Amino acid sequence: MLRGRIGKWTLALKEFAFRYVPQKAVKGQAVADFLADHPGEEIENMDSLDIANADLLTRAHTCLNNPIYSVHLTPWKLYFDGSKTDVASGAGIVLEDPLGIRHCYSFQLDFQCTNNRAEYEALIIGLEMLVELGIQSVEILGDSMLVLKQVAGEYKCLNPSLAVYLVVARNLLT
Repeated sequence: MLRGRIGKWTLALKEFAFRYVPQKAVKGQAVADFLADHPGEEIENMDSLDIANADLLTRAHTCLNNPIYSVHLTPWKLYFDGSKTDVASGAGIVLEDPLGIRHCYSFQLDFQCTNNRAEYEALIIGLEMLVELGIQSVEILGDSMLVLKQVAGEYKCLNPSLAVYLVVARNLLT
């Protein structure tokens, strides 16, 4: 037996059948019509407002008369992953544009390599694609901490064969 508020609501609502219906998209015209039918209160004179802090009113006038424009750029996202098996090696790349649309690519590497080299290959292929597209801002995401930390400069690259990949990746980032 349910007690308290939930029990009371359960008893009061047991004669009704509830069904979840997801909300459909609201058309822009519906929002415009609603705002036209429900106008807000307009402020004709800023000086008539009853504000205790006069300095706040002065700053508001300054901000309204001298607007500061800023643009927030959402970077592209580059997800990369490379892997090596006994049979073959491969690289996977997902490019996500600022609108959230994802473009997925996979490549088979036709040479012998290590897992780390496959990871670097995936990163470099993805960066080359972004350079060809003319993308200036990118957020890079991957599961290889070694590659990410070396590219960021947090880890030193002690392997000479990986050092070549690191130089190419950093050049593409500039």
